[in-house]
Amino acid sequence: MTTITIKIVLKPDYIRKDGTKNVRLRLWLNRRAHYFTLNIFVKPDDFKNGRVRKSDPDHFRKNMLLDKAENKANNILFDLQVKDIPITASNFEQHFINDSFGSKSFFEFAESELKSLKDILAPATMKSYQSQINKLKDYRSELLFNDLNHSFIQAYYGYLISDQLNNENTANKSLRVLRVILNKAINQGMVKENVFNKFRLGKTTSNRQALTRHELLNLEELYESGKLPRSKSNVLKYFLFACFTGLRYQDLRDLRFNQISENILTVVMHKTKDQVRIPLISQSLKLIDHSPSFTNQKVFKVLTGQATNRYLKDIISGAKISKEISFHCARHSFATIGIDLGIPIDVIGKILGHKNLKTTQIYTKYSDQVKVREMDKWEKL
Repeated sequence: MTTITIKIVLKPDYIRKDGTKNVRLRLWLNRRAHYFTLNIFVKPDDFKNGRVRKSDPDHFRKNMLLDKAENKANNILFDLQVKDIPITASNFEQHFINDSFGSKSFFEFAESELKSLKDILAPATMKSYQSQINKLKDYRSELLFNDLNHSFIQAYYGYLISDQLNNENTANKSLRVLRVILNKAINQGMVKENVFNKFRLGKTTSNRQALTRHELLNLEELYESGKLPRSKSNVLKYFLFACFTGLRYQDLRDLRFNQISENILTVVMHKTKDQVRIPLISQSLKLIDHSPSFTNQKVFKVLTGQATNRYLKDIISGAKISKEISFHCARHSFATIGIDLGIPIDVIGKILGHKNLKTTQIYTKYSDQVKVREMDKWEKL
């Protein structure tokens, strides 16, 4: 029979400058000791039988923390046994370092998971995940794992569509984040069944707005006319640059002069971490100040995404373009106009930084001009 014991001990050997040692939790499993640091520091003379003596001024608080750690460890062992999960050092550690163990609150678990992924996920992804959690909190301020059944998912989906006026793709994106976190809870043994096994997440083809060549020319002429206020002119300048390069907002926001050499722009994309080299055409070069004070200086003074889109809405409306254009539409416009001009789709994909041609095809919306041009080839028959 396997002997499993839990004990609170002091770390041997190393003593800090203030004379204290770190307290650890020892798991004795399969004739081997496994140690877990508790970050509670005590002088050796103030420690006896796994607890802090009264000679330590902070003994009450430290003992409360030690009790909590020991109870948590014992609860983990009990939980693994009840669920018939093998008790291994790895399984124990996974639960012990999890701040939300023992909590049935979905939100507590979600926040704990996001905290652990902070240094792994891109800032934009973290922001997106947190936004989806906040959206769910607006619908239900308290949420237990037991609440996550088929009826709840259906009701939340209906709320996103009817009350929040989300389109199907946006609503499904919210549910996908919920599914990701739920899968993590399942992997950690906190939930047995995945409710999404019975709830199919769909995906519709979105109508991606993009500028035509004529509309892009009009905006370019509007910028060069000098009729716009300085604030709007600045936004239109870097929006046009994105239209001519296909850059995402984050990559353009952080673009610096030392990334441009011999009319080639080199950027490591925030989203994929891949390096992309983009030749700069004359239209984009005209938008750049060629006398920077420092080579590490940013190329553009980019406003926040919200402010940028607000100015863009006014600019597009003033240019008599009846489309809902956001900054990301610059990337769609680059791809669509590139197709209009006959640039091979694989070349467009390389400039956009896509690894898969299918990804590029999502951005490319064939205009009527291209269809007419291609259909005219039948005349040759």
